[in-house]
Amino acid sequence: MADFFVKGAVTVLVRGEEAPLFPGRLHQRGVTLKNIQYSRQNEVQFTLCLEDISKLRQEARRFSGTVRFKERTGLPFLKKRVIRYAPFLVASLCFFLVMVLLSAMIIRIDIQGADDELERDVRAFLKKEGIREGAIRLNDVDTESISRRAVQDIPGVVRFLIQKKGVVYVVDVSSEHPPPRDTAKTRHVKAVKSGVIQDMFIKYGVSEVQRGDFVEAGDRLIKGTKKKPASGTVTAETWYKATVTLGGGALKTRNGENRKHIFFSIGEKEYALWKPSSLKGSIQREENRYSFHFFSYQLPFSVRTETEYALKPAGTVETEAEQEERAVQAAKATLMAKLPKEAEVVGENVLQKRSESGKVKVIIHFQVLENIAIN
Repeated sequence: MADFFVKGAVTVLVRGEEAPLFPGRLHQRGVTLKNIQYSRQNEVQFTLCLEDISKLRQEARRFSGTVRFKERTGLPFLKKRVIRYAPFLVASLCFFLVMVLLSAMIIRIDIQGADDELERDVRAFLKKEGIREGAIRLNDVDTESISRRAVQDIPGVVRFLIQKKGVVYVVDVSSEHPPPRDTAKTRHVKAVKSGVIQDMFIKYGVSEVQRGDFVEAGDRLIKGTKKKPASGTVTAETWYKATVTLGGGALKTRNGENRKHIFFSIGEKEYALWKPSSLKGSIQREENRYSFHFFSYQLPFSVRTETEYALKPAGTVETEAEQEERAVQAAKATLMAKLPKEAEVVGENVLQKRSESGKVKVIIHFQVLENIAIN
């Protein structure tokens, strides 16, 4: 019965010649009993509510046998146990939470395959992504998107792999290296790519080209000697071509309305903690998963949030000129991520623009000033 749990219950063992008559006498006093069990040795066991203990004691004074309390159950006794062990439970819970937070903390970031300058760039990029030593990160790292952005944002990087090992992040980087110098022959400065010479700064050697000259990759720019190699910088105008594909659908923006769904996972089973009704119409979804680790071991539970954002048509229609400008800016940002830091984009021109399957494809030509000299 629910009253027995809420008010508390006591299991009583009665022994004696008149033990089988004891429950009947309690019934006469208005006491409710349950789980009555009789045995052949003049024993009877039953459970009664805690508030009827006074009536039990009154009847026990007239009883010639023994009355013993065997077990105490219910909410009042449970509260006493909780209060008694509360300091231990609170300390254990705090210890567990601290261990989980420490396990989610980034203690060290190891970068492999990078020199000092590239390592500084990689650490600056990771800091922008929220990955830094001492940070606590519960949500899972999207390694694919981070690797893709790293190749675009860090100059010279052609491969970027990031992996979490316990409290340590290991980053493996591969970068473009200039071809090895040929020390057996006369050292000259050559062109690493084709272009039109715009400016020169010669530290040592004899110039073999002039401003306005067109050179191709491999042409000699500055002549040196075996005893002292040529050195200097040669700025030339180079050319790049980029292709950008834009969505042809109408532009949409968020209208401020959103719904968040929260799910709790244990093993392979997922339970909804908070799941309001979904938004109607055009929506955009963003998902985050928060996993918990105990040092290098991943705990078998996690929390996933799914946020829905309602979309509405943009107030303005994108013109062809705005569409071209957006394509140029996107292609320019991708190009600058691959160029050296000193390079400068001085011009761009849309060569071709056509629609394919509801999408717009734009081919853009860029003019870039950069150093093409290499020993």
